[in-house]
Amino acid sequence: MKAAIYPYKATSEGAKFLAEHLNGRLIQDTDDLRRDEILINWGAGYLGIRTWNRNWLNKPSAICRAVNKLQAFEFFERTGVPHPLYTHSISTVQSWLHNGKKILARQTASGMMGAGISVLTRPTDNIPSAEFYSCHVQHDDEYRIHVFRGRIINIAMKTAQVSNPNLLVRNWGNEWKFRNTDAPNIVKQVGIDAIRSLGLDFGAADIGYCHDRNRAYVFEVNSAPGTGHYTITRYAEAMTNYMEHL
Repeated sequence: MKAAIYPYKATSEGAKFLAEHLNGRLIQDTDDLRRDEILINWGAGYLGIRTWNRNWLNKPSAICRAVNKLQAFEFFERTGVPHPLYTHSISTVQSWLHNGKKILARQTASGMMGAGISVLTRPTDNIPSAEFYSCHVQHDDEYRIHVFRGRIINIAMKTAQVSNPNLLVRNWGNEWKFRNTDAPNIVKQVGIDAIRSLGLDFGAADIGYCHDRNRAYVFEVNSAPGTGHYTITRYAEAMTNYMEHL
């Protein structure tokens, strides 16, 4: 089998790197799929399932569940995957704030890189209208667990690049970057379970870990994760092995 990669956007560097490593090709129309190709869906939730043959990785419906963080939380709740508490209720948010909890108000359920998030830390804070609110778990470390068909292929931890980092929203914009490492077993298991819960063949789960409780919580799952050379090579190796056994 050969690889045909459909990127969620034409400029996706991850999809380009993957096509290069797999000696495959990028496509913009699934009708262009050849009989000897496997379709690798790199984050495109809008594809019509009717155009697919039996050889594919990552259904559009599973990607849509991952992109919409509210839907993802609902699936995690149904399947028993640990995740932050969340609510639509302003009165619940007020109660959480009075109990000393920190809240993330999410104006959009599908925001990327922290977009649309307002942080609430005091009972006197104005509570904005939002699609939903999630309770910060006050984790110590945050990992990204890359999984392909139930097997971990890479682990990275977010590390601060500044002396006084933002501990509530750990992203590139707030000077957090990834460092390849190992992770506690509970973090690995929650990462695997989160990918499986959403029905994805592959993806990267962002997991918060609390040392004192030895607890892990999934924050979100990426179906087209930002990837460095080492990580995209691991995806390519896993996909190559999979295609060889079809």
